[in-house]
Amino acid sequence: MRYNIIAASNNEDFGKKASQAFARTLDGATGLPKVILPTGSTPEPFYAALRDDPFSPDFSYLQLDEYLGLKAGDIRLFSEWLGRDVLDPLNITNRMVFNSAADPQSEVQRIMSWCMENGAAHTAVIGLGNNGHVGFNEPGSSFGSRVRVVDLTPETIAANQSYWKGQTVPTQAITLGIADLIEAKNTILLVRGAGKAEILYQALHGPVTPDVPASYLQCQKNLTIVADKAALSRMPR
Repeated sequence: MRYNIIAASNNEDFGKKASQAFARTLDGATGLPKVILPTGSTPEPFYAALRDDPFSPDFSYLQLDEYLGLKAGDIRLFSEWLGRDVLDPLNITNRMVFNSAADPQSEVQRIMSWCMENGAAHTAVIGLGNNGHVGFNEPGSSFGSRVRVVDLTPETIAANQSYWKGQTVPTQAITLGIADLIEAKNTILLVRGAGKAEILYQALHGPVTPDVPASYLQCQKNLTIVADKAALSRMPR
């Protein structure tokens, strides 16, 4: 297994190095490269660096995951979150955004058809959950899984609840599957904090197993990890 680790000394350095790694994957790409981006607190310095960069690259955005059952404009929508944080500031207008309020199975088919017609992502930027989840692919998710509706675990609901200060979050979501992420030409994994050190080690050096969904990364050819020193504390030197 080969991967490139980029160590960051602080949040500002993390954001700068993540944005540089992102730009490198898009350098020389033809047309509008398709990009997957994550939500959460981990990528916030990355998005801040992109907003501050006058030469940020243009790309087409493919949503990674979304809650189900929320009306358009709801502040809890991941599409709204990414719009506010990075897509609107960078004037990214080409977006494949999930419709939270649509019939779930019809939406799955719409997204799946779009992915088949438009091909694999050029770059998938992803985060890492405390239990090894990627997107909403929780432990037990098949490496052959495609976009689908999932029931959120109590742990994931609790973790997501912290973003919304008392507002409830839906119990179901729609997510790209592991197989959709495996097909990405380039993958950038963003990890921050000592709390992610053990699961990062397991994902990259433990068994390749659906019990740790992010362990699929051991099969990726073009993998870059941008992490702070705390998150890298368990990694071999």
